[in-house]
Amino acid sequence: MNKINNLGATAALLSGIIYGVNSIIVKIAHNEGVTTFDLLLYQFFFAFLWFGGRYLVIQKKLDNSRVHRKLIIKNPYNWIAAVTTVLTGLLYYSSIQLTDPSIASLGLFQYPWMLFLMGIIINKETIIFKNVFSVILIWTGTILLIGSTIQSMTIAGLIYGVAAGASFAMYLFSLQKITEHPVTKVFIITLAAILVAVFVMFKMNQLTIFTKDAFSYGLITAILGQILTFELTAYAAKRVSSVVMGTLTTTELPVAMILTWVIWGPIPTIIKIVGLLLMLFSILWLQYEQSKGEATRNYRNQES
Repeated sequence: MNKINNLGATAALLSGIIYGVNSIIVKIAHNEGVTTFDLLLYQFFFAFLWFGGRYLVIQKKLDNSRVHRKLIIKNPYNWIAAVTTVLTGLLYYSSIQLTDPSIASLGLFQYPWMLFLMGIIINKETIIFKNVFSVILIWTGTILLIGSTIQSMTIAGLIYGVAAGASFAMYLFSLQKITEHPVTKVFIITLAAILVAVFVMFKMNQLTIFTKDAFSYGLITAILGQILTFELTAYAAKRVSSVVMGTLTTTELPVAMILTWVIWGPIPTIIKIVGLLLMLFSILWLQYEQSKGEATRNYRNQES
């Protein structure tokens, strides 16, 4: 399978940018005393209200037969999407607690090549040199940009970070195969919210949900980190290949790093700037190739 769609690529690119902005909001929230579990509760609560409310508005126009509902429940990728969207956050959070944040990020951003392999092995996607080259550039740029030292690494922290990357790769891959029906998003968000509630039960002493900051940051991160990104990644996953999805969503890291430098500093080193430029070049190049391929195909269709 070799899917190329310009709008899908743009959606993947935008989702990465929004993920990057959202990560900065989360960091600001943490600095204000809001915990990860506060944010998770509000994120999935507001996401449930959004997707559930939208479904109730349009349900009369949809096929809500019992057979269709059974298909949604029986599709394993709907379940995988729900579990991995929660698991990614929890594993990444655990990694940050166990090691340097840059090591955690390095583990998380192994997901592009993992997603690439899933596409080749499971979807039988065609191996294209420019896609392989873009993944290599992204991987190299990530290492240079994060710029961690081996002394700050713990094995447990690295394992959790890589596990978070694997979980995120599975999440993005599963979105390619979720059931195409508005109630699917409600199903995924509801199941994810239940999982979050279960995890939170063991962290009740860390909750500060009844505060203005928790509510405000929870609402903002729900809009950015759950609603918009879910809509965009679900749209993109059905229209572009795994390697394109994995590469374009890595805009999260350069966006987050640039905003971090601007807000908190310090001035980046030459090595980090080179890593940033490598990532941006790879992302923009692949986006250009996608746009060029789409334009060529449209021209051929008009000629025929």
